[in-house]
Amino acid sequence: MATFNRFGNMSPTPEINANNFLLAEKPFKIIGNIYYVGNTHASSILIDSGEGLILLDTPSWPEYAYLLDSIYTLGFNPRDIKYVVVSHSHADHYGCAQALKYMYGCKTFIGRVDAGYMQAHKEQIEEMGRSRGSVTPWPHFDVLLEDGDVIELGNVKMRCVLTPGHTVGVMSHFWETEEDGKTYKVGIYGGAGFVTVGTEAIKRNGLPMSIQQDFWDSIDKVWDEEVDVMLGNHPFHNDTFDKNERRVPGGPNPFADPTEWKRYLQELRDRYGEFLKLTPEEVAEMYRGNGFFDYRPQLLERYEEYKAKYL
Repeated sequence: MATFNRFGNMSPTPEINANNFLLAEKPFKIIGNIYYVGNTHASSILIDSGEGLILLDTPSWPEYAYLLDSIYTLGFNPRDIKYVVVSHSHADHYGCAQALKYMYGCKTFIGRVDAGYMQAHKEQIEEMGRSRGSVTPWPHFDVLLEDGDVIELGNVKMRCVLTPGHTVGVMSHFWETEEDGKTYKVGIYGGAGFVTVGTEAIKRNGLPMSIQQDFWDSIDKVWDEEVDVMLGNHPFHNDTFDKNERRVPGGPNPFADPTEWKRYLQELRDRYGEFLKLTPEEVAEMYRGNGFFDYRPQLLERYEEYKAKYL
């Protein structure tokens, strides 16, 4: 796999946004009762609780159709989604929440802090949604989560931990799953991209400078969590596709790696420390580059084949 900055500019290119169906990926089982139904850019994690489905994060609104297709492909029915849990207030994580709520009656969850920020900065949040090429349906959440709240459904108890930085109210999530008689502790660090906490971005978005320290504190807060299976709310954060493609029948599950959590958080610490030393000009240069195709060159091949045939 090519070396890339998983915390840098990993946004879909304009060409991909204009043909966003190219982001569709084949869904698959991760481990136990956990499944990947996201796309090349953003993760959506489906959990079968035995008493209904939990969907952790949804993709952007233009990807709604193949989110549903992925769920059906795995043999599940979207009508069985009981809870939609949104990690934070960016459209590539809440984009389909309102449609799912309207169509299937799911209960929707987000952290109270981020819900308040969304209401206070509605125009800014909506503009971020339009950057993915469409007006995103505005979400109306049923449950506003506090730090430490536990979401329970069937055999799932998901602990929600406030880890501000990427947004003011982003949440990380921890729960357990079982496979082949073994229990695994699962964790997702809620928001690791730090473009939002650059000095110029903070000024532009009207945030307090203290959010830069909040980012550090959030990493420390979850450092000692026991995590056997680390997931990412973007697939490039935990090498989702690479792990799935390394599976060998009868072999160990590549997603089960109790060393990855701290290795990932240390990488995040190191990259964040480097980032904070950059000048505004260097930050701008960093984000002019795009590593989207570096971690998933298959997508570039997909686009080139499509372009040759249709464009």
